[in-house]
Amino acid sequence: MDQGARYLELSRLGRAQFLRSSAPAALVREAGPLDGSDSSPKDEDEAETTLVSGFDAITRRRSRTAAVFPMIKKPGAPFPEMITIGRTANNDVVLNDVTVSRFHAYVKASGDSWMVCDSGSKNGTRLDGDRLDARKETALPPGSHVKFGEVDGVFYTASELYDYLVSVGD
Repeated sequence: MDQGARYLELSRLGRAQFLRSSAPAALVREAGPLDGSDSSPKDEDEAETTLVSGFDAITRRRSRTAAVFPMIKKPGAPFPEMITIGRTANNDVVLNDVTVSRFHAYVKASGDSWMVCDSGSKNGTRLDGDRLDARKETALPPGSHVKFGEVDGVFYTASELYDYLVSVGD
């Protein structure tokens, strides 16, 4: 079962079970299919609206919803204090896109908040439209729009992700 489908199933079990069973945070890829593949709508009837950061207008496409990338460490992966994001399989979160560097960025929990840092990637990382300085950690609030190369997503903590999934799961 892919992560999007798994998280949708968990959301149907209720908030408490979802929070116990999910990663502490996730990246939700805008208007992407649940399996993370790159299919796009074939006609206008498939497309309704798209996900907007900041919870302004969270909707879905009739035939697809969004890919979920949990912010969790792979067992045995290096850099235990950070969750690496990049194109290659040795990253904790793999974004298979040519505009994403092999090791593009990382996120990490800092107390009750989260931080994001671009690793010096070729195509950069944007947070709510602003390009991040390389190798400088920046606060990553829930609902922030983040872009790794040309791959868009919205960052959610587990609680906000539950709310999002309940809104699109019916």
